Amino acid sequence: MVGFGMDSNEVMIKIESLTKSFGRIKALDDLNLEIKRGELLGIIGPNGAGKTTAIRMACCILKPDFGDIKIDGISIHEDPIRIKSMIGYLPEEPNLYERFKAKDLLKYFAELYGVPKNDINGRIEYLLELVGMTERKDDRINTFSKGLRQRISVARALVHDPEIIILDEPTMGLDPATANSIRDFVRNLKGNKTMILCTHYMAEADSLCDRVAILNKGKIIDVGTPSYLKSKIHGDVILKVRIQNLDDVNSYKEQIMKFASVAAVDFVDEEYLISLKYRDEISEIVELFGNKVNSINTKEPTLEDVFINTVK
Repeated sequence: MVGFGMDSNEVMIKIESLTKSFGRIKALDDLNLEIKRGELLGIIGPNGAGKTTAIRMACCILKPDFGDIKIDGISIHEDPIRIKSMIGYLPEEPNLYERFKAKDLLKYFAELYGVPKNDINGRIEYLLELVGMTERKDDRINTFSKGLRQRISVARALVHDPEIIILDEPTMGLDPATANSIRDFVRNLKGNKTMILCTHYMAEADSLCDRVAILNKGKIIDVGTPSYLKSKIHGDVILKVRIQNLDDVNSYKEQIMKFASVAAVDFVDEEYLISLKYRDEISEIVELFGNKVNSINTKEPTLEDVFINTVK
């Protein structure tokens, strides 16, 4: 079990020994994780890591082979209907009823979730304004762009005022302006809702999430705040050196590691990524490559660097 020093009363979602296989493929392998009430947890990982499988089980869409998820103390095995009412889920590819008008779609789902009739119209107006869709409320879904469909899908996920919001790749394939509006929307909900954000955009996870869990091959590889994870790169700066006519990768790695300032060396896409504890020896390290250097850059560690170093 991954422990975070939290009081048990603060835990909103508790995943215990979650295991799921599809034939010979083990999607989740004894997964354990705790998410605090009001926390925004990011989940990152390569394709096939088990991210979508895990959240679909939290939403009671899939059943685990073994293990449990408790939502505010309620097991997914005991009361899945109650749990579904507590969660607003935005899947990676939301299915929308194309012939519905925007406001009618929200009304349909409000009634489906048992929102009191006297509250439905006011809630729909509030959500349409929240996602910037008031002017399109009488337009049919089949006239919407991908970005507008994503906005109305967010509103649909929130129509019953859920305690938990789960977003699976909410900005994938969106233009920058629409993606930023979705991120601003998520940012505004922070602290008011417990949220899970699955994303392939490392900068998105870095800027939005309270903590980030790195998932690979069905297991949690690491979890912590973005700043904590980035600190584990072991350096204040990363030196990126691209080499021409490279003949011996490992020989250079061995020589680079002899410098006192070097914490780690990786070779990715024909480029050395050298993590430095301090900058003093940058010039000496570059001189090691002589005239083989194509380009030199320095940058601060990012979650993408964490991802590359962790998921191999």
